[in-house]
Formats: sequence, structure tokens, C-alpha cells
Amino acid sequence: MKTITALVLLTLSLTVAVAFPQESPVAAVQKLERAWLDAYEQHDTRAMDAIVADDFTITFPNGGMQRKPQIIASLKSPRPTDGRSMKFRTEEVQPPAYGDVVILVGVVVTEYQRDGKTASESRQRYTDTYVKRNGRWQVVASHLSNTK
Repeated sequence: MKTITALVLLTLSLTVAVAFPQESPVAAVQKLERAWLDAYEQHDTRAMDAIVADDFTITFPNGGMQRKPQIIASLKSPRPTDGRSMKFRTEEVQPPAYGDVVILVGVVVTEYQRDGKTASESRQRYTDTYVKRNGRWQVVASHLSNTK
């Protein structure tokens, strides 16, 4: 009887694993990267707080740096009321994964919009480092460089 029960449980667990495959680390992080860009666009401090690790640091092309509290504070500042906004997308993303670490390398494109139309755009190379801690992914570091 124990053998039959064990076989049934093993069969059920294999069926569940096949029916509900776990998302790869790269796929999970790429979804999180999009959610992070959305949080910037929508000034969503709650999403930003969940995505960005408490020890996060971003380094800008001019050498300036920001930590998580500064980013959250910038999202709380009033939004422009003159129709200006920014939209973000990534291109050329290369996502090497190393167990519980995924590093996304690519180009982030920032579209500066006015009244829903693109007025200008900038392109920067980026490296974002994500770490899985306590079962969830968070970005811990980001570095931006100007493109040619």
C-alpha cells in the first residue's frame, strides 16, 4: 500500500511539474525589468520599493550615483503638468544567468514625450544586476554609459 501511495504521489508531482513549469530566471528578471521601467514611467513608489533592493545603487554616465531612498523621493515629486513625460524601452538585451544572479546588458532608450508624441530620445548602454533573495528577484545594481 505504501508503495502504491508513493507511486501516486510521485506521478502527481511529476504531472504538476510538467503542467506548471517554473519560469526561468532570465524570463522572470526580464519581466521584472519591464515592471521596473513601468514604475519609473508611472511614478509607482510601491512597485519601485518591491523591485529595487534596499542596498541598490545606480551609477550614471557622469559618475553620479543614487541609492534607493533618492529614487523613491524623486518619484514622489510632482509630475510635470505641461504634457511632458518619459517612456522607456530596452534593446539588444543579453541576459547571462549565474544561478541566483542574472545580469542584463543592453541599451535603454528614453523617449522624451510632449503631449503623447516623441520629442527626442536618448540611448544608453546599461548593466543591471538582479539577485534572488528569499525567493524573490530584486535589482541590486545598475550602471549606465553613454553610447556613441
